[in-house]
Amino acid sequence: MKKRSETFGLTLSNIPHINLRNEFARYYNALKDDDFIAQFEGAGRLIRTPYMIWSGMPDDLITIILQRAILGVESYLRTSVFIEVYERGLFENQNINLIKNPFGLRGKGTVDNFYHRLPSLIDKKYSLKLYNNELFLKTVIFYKEVRNPIFHGHNLSQRDIRGLKSVFDYLAEIYAWIDSWHDFSKIFNKAAIRRDKWSEARTES
Repeated sequence: MKKRSETFGLTLSNIPHINLRNEFARYYNALKDDDFIAQFEGAGRLIRTPYMIWSGMPDDLITIILQRAILGVESYLRTSVFIEVYERGLFENQNINLIKNPFGLRGKGTVDNFYHRLPSLIDKKYSLKLYNNELFLKTVIFYKEVRNPIFHGHNLSQRDIRGLKSVFDYLAEIYAWIDSWHDFSKIFNKAAIRRDKWSEARTES
């Protein structure tokens, strides 16, 4: 279901669940390719990515790729929780509202709300804090040192493409955690029903 901003004349639609995972996978594979990484060396070079040809500053491109990867995993997490809530018969208005706005869970910040309290709506054992506390604590550090700064006026510098690879290694661990309780192949089953319900829930926000 599409959402319309009459004020600014824009139409928005939900990003398909599988597209988020595919974009992460394609960039993750690219970051393992020496030829791709070599494009960030030197000056004035076009950089070919799986989705675009970039002629701007390399640091800006690295920042954009990282921002999209972070927004992607956050959106993927929320949608995965929604699907599991639906599949397990936990589809209640209260749960839907909390999935739409995890800050309503009243945790101790974004990490607590998204990675501990949100998956606990399915079952407490799926909390990242309980599943892998070391990874949960690493996520707290990641949000403090990387995620929050690059969404609040900071840019990656020094063309640290290998640093970006280390972040993707970390995000791959987050996806592996999500995979431990959500089989993403489920999106191909009963997809139309879930898409309609999720689109309807998100549009109402």
